[in-house]
Amino acid sequence: MGYRGLKIDPSTPETVRKLVEKLETHYLCDVHSMLRLPIPNYRIMAGCNFATVQVLMATVGGVSTTLYCHSGGKGKRFKDLLIGYYPWSLEPTNTVTPEQAADVICSVFRNPLTHDLGLDIEKKAKTLSVEIKRRVTKNKTRGLPEKEIEALENTAVRPNMSPTVTVRTDTTVLFVEALYWGVRRMFEDLLADKTRMQSADSFLASLLGSAHHCSV
Repeated sequence: MGYRGLKIDPSTPETVRKLVEKLETHYLCDVHSMLRLPIPNYRIMAGCNFATVQVLMATVGGVSTTLYCHSGGKGKRFKDLLIGYYPWSLEPTNTVTPEQAADVICSVFRNPLTHDLGLDIEKKAKTLSVEIKRRVTKNKTRGLPEKEIEALENTAVRPNMSPTVTVRTDTTVLFVEALYWGVRRMFEDLLADKTRMQSADSFLASLLGSAHHCSV
C-alpha cells in the first residue's frame, strides 16, 4: 500500500490541512522509505538511523512553532509539545516522566545531533553514550517490511515494541520505530485540538497574507 497518511479531524482548517500535506510529503514519507533500509539485495547497507531521527526532530520542531504555539523560545515549545501531546501514557514502561523524556529528546538527541554532530560542545560536558536503535529483521541485516511500517502508521494501537526513550547509567537509548509511531500519534492528537487549530489557522493566515502582500 505504501505510506499511510495521518488521520485528520474533518473540522481541521484548510490552511492547517495544506501545511500537514507538505509535512507528510517532505518529512514523513521520507521516514517511511528510510524504515525499509537496509536492503542488502540492492547493496544498500546503511540503515539511516541518525538521518531518520533528524527528520523526525525537524518535524517536531517545525510543528511546535507553526501548529502548536506561536510565542516563546523554540526549545521550550519543542519540549512542551512533546510533554503535552506525545502518548507517554501508552509507553510499555514508565521509567522516565514525560518531562524527563522531552528534556532528553531535546537536549541529548535534537540539539547535539543537529548542531554538534552528536557532541555537546555548548555545555563542554562529557556526555554518556547515546544509542539510536532500530527494529530489524533477517538476522539484523534488513529493514522493516512494508506491512510492519504500515502497522506503525496505524496509530490506533501501539505496536509491541520498546519504549521511545530508555535512560540507563551507562547510555541513553532512542528507539526509532517507537518515536515514529509516537510522533504520528502526537500530531493527530494535536490536530484534534480545536482551540490549538483555530489559533494555528489565524497564525498561518497572517503569514500567507504577509507573503501575498510582499509579492504584489
